Amino acid sequence: MSGMNPDVVVAGAGASGMCAALAAARLGSHVLLLEKGSIPGGTNTQSLVGPLMGFHAGQKQVVRGLAQEIVDRLERRGGTLGHLPDPLGVTSTLTPIDPEILKQVYFEMLREEKNITLLLHTFVTGAHREGKWLRSLRAVHKGGETDITAPVFIDATGDADVAHLAGVPCVYGRPEDGFAQPMTLVIRADRVDLDRVRRTMRLCPDQFVLRKDALDMPYVAVSGYFDKVRRAREKGTLTFPRDRVLFFQGVREGEVILNMSRVVRHRSTDAFDLTKAEMEGRRQADEIMDFLREEIDGFQQARLIQTGDAIGVRESRHIRGDYTLTEEDILNQAVFDDSVAICAFPIDLHDPLGKELHWTKTDPASCFDVPYRVMLPENLGNLLVTGRCVSATHQAAASLRITPTAMALGQAAGTAASMAPAGNVRNLSLPALHRVLLEMDAVPGRSFLP
Repeated sequence: MSGMNPDVVVAGAGASGMCAALAAARLGSHVLLLEKGSIPGGTNTQSLVGPLMGFHAGQKQVVRGLAQEIVDRLERRGGTLGHLPDPLGVTSTLTPIDPEILKQVYFEMLREEKNITLLLHTFVTGAHREGKWLRSLRAVHKGGETDITAPVFIDATGDADVAHLAGVPCVYGRPEDGFAQPMTLVIRADRVDLDRVRRTMRLCPDQFVLRKDALDMPYVAVSGYFDKVRRAREKGTLTFPRDRVLFFQGVREGEVILNMSRVVRHRSTDAFDLTKAEMEGRRQADEIMDFLREEIDGFQQARLIQTGDAIGVRESRHIRGDYTLTEEDILNQAVFDDSVAICAFPIDLHDPLGKELHWTKTDPASCFDVPYRVMLPENLGNLLVTGRCVSATHQAAASLRITPTAMALGQAAGTAASMAPAGNVRNLSLPALHRVLLEMDAVPGRSFLP
């Protein structure tokens, strides 16, 4: 660490943190990128979360820039099927990805960017603040402890760890009881006969959530088998609170990505709770595979080939920012003068305690602006927060948490950090920020769409 003098420190190398670091580096800033794990990519690589959803609102692509560059690089390596119509009708398109190839893409991009110093296996454990200025972070890594100073910092930890340590007011979960959306251990399975799955969908369409033309699509996505899941819960062969089977066709032949487990009543910001959640998720994985092989036609020969290295977290802390995004903003397709990204995903709220999935159905072509102010923590001048922990209500976060939006917010955060005079992210020309984002092929808001 000696001799390093970063212009920007990014904590967290998930999808949002990666885009933040890349954006700042390409604008000439020297970036120190800290990551607690062994690989970049966050929930998409470590937790197998996929496919990506929310690149399009109807026929219009609302997330481009670095996010699209990453998809293009994946496509050249055979790591994605591209942007496809969503058979479930939840969003306009979905983008299947191979998490192993995504890891390679991120490492490739980091090698190319000479202005980024990556430090893996590193936890942020402290923050030194003087008034409205964050002076330094304390990081623990394999070599010991280090104090890191910089003019400006970006919190891309997903859990608002930096903001929390710096004394920024945060909320956790829903206001009535503090419970957040459940965690899910994602499973990759192969040797699945998708033709037999599709045949069941044709025979029993009332058991599935489907677009009218879904069965004519070559890509398979399943949200259903409601009666089979209900009977299994009644018999006790499925013991966790879930009302459906949910999976998506993978990039490889006969592969599916199962997003079915549900771990409730555990906090992802507590190591003891998180350990229990990891263990419970893997217990559920065995239960899920046994159920699928026994009950779901097409899964008779299926095998579990991978679980996420870390359980997938939908929600934890949210900062209290200059503006808090609300459910009404989403339903009203809000437009903001200080927009920096667009989200094209409905409110997809998994019950924090039960089995229900509360989906606020909207036209897949609908979208809303995400304002710069949700990334500005109260009373701090040189910290930006990006990703799922921005300032939003419990309901709004259920829409905002998706990967393409997190990528777009990350690109905006890295751009703003690089442009901020003397690190003051509040003393920034928004027209200038919009201009630079447009030059990088990003879409800062709905008013910039053709």
